[in-house]
Amino acid sequence: MHLKIVRCNIYALLAFLCFFGSFQFANAAEDWPTTPVRVIVPFAPGASNDVIARQLSIQLSKAFSQPFVVENRPGGGSTIGAQLVATATPNGYTFLFVSSSLATSAAVQKTPYDPTTAFEGVSQVALAPFVIITREGFPAKTVSELIAQAKAQPGQINYGTSGLGDNTHLATELLSTVANIKMTAISYKGIAPALMDLLGGRTDLIITSIASIGGTEAEKLPKLAFTSARRDPDFPQIPTVREAGLDYVADLWWGLFAPAGTPGAIIERLNREIKRIVETPEFAQFLKNSGALPLSSTPQELTALLVREVARWGDTAKRAGLAQK
Repeated sequence: MHLKIVRCNIYALLAFLCFFGSFQFANAAEDWPTTPVRVIVPFAPGASNDVIARQLSIQLSKAFSQPFVVENRPGGGSTIGAQLVATATPNGYTFLFVSSSLATSAAVQKTPYDPTTAFEGVSQVALAPFVIITREGFPAKTVSELIAQAKAQPGQINYGTSGLGDNTHLATELLSTVANIKMTAISYKGIAPALMDLLGGRTDLIITSIASIGGTEAEKLPKLAFTSARRDPDFPQIPTVREAGLDYVADLWWGLFAPAGTPGAIIERLNREIKRIVETPEFAQFLKNSGALPLSSTPQELTALLVREVARWGDTAKRAGLAQK
């Protein structure tokens, strides 16, 4: 009898501790943040990741009455900044704002972290379709004509990329795989020199975002097709690659991630606030001016998206001989 009483007391104590711990945890999440929050951007200032992160951080600073401070940690195709967050204490005071490069970087190089386990999604923030842009005078005027030309002249069509194994490179290699064609990649150190050679007629095409050509001479170049699932409302006359009968969609997305192990209550609070911000007309207009569309998500949806993207771009990189693992 005495042993049973002791056991009951132990179970009661454990139950109380679990309840008390949960209560304390909930209160801690409600009080969060009590000090400034770091938002790591793994790219240099001025790029789309940086611009969107700063605007989002301004709104989050207002919402939580604590500074959300953007820190640029460029290098390694986003891996330097991502590694900083992957190894940060998961206490809700360090986050990663990054594009789909988090998945493409892991596809072409051995990263010091596994993106599918090192991070937890907080919320997607924006989405932008890629567009196929060709040089002036390029013979193909449709996706079907591009495929026919590439099959008739294997490897003779060359395309520019803003970096070896980056979003633009993998998106084009995926198109080649799906269409069963062969084109030749020419990699540059950034989108600007790639567009300069396209303008000069030294390359035939490039797959990039509308945002990357905004305010440049490249805006006037022929747009063959968008890579999104639906036509872009700002360019309703331009078809999608899918309309040519190909099972192909490639988008550029941006989202906020936390180190794995960050308290779920904090992630949920932050997710709700990001959803509210993204749905405001002001933020939507800011994104539109940046060549993107507002799109929030649940934490689980963003985490699942990252897992799918790592697998898809990893397979694409292997097929193209780009994986360095």
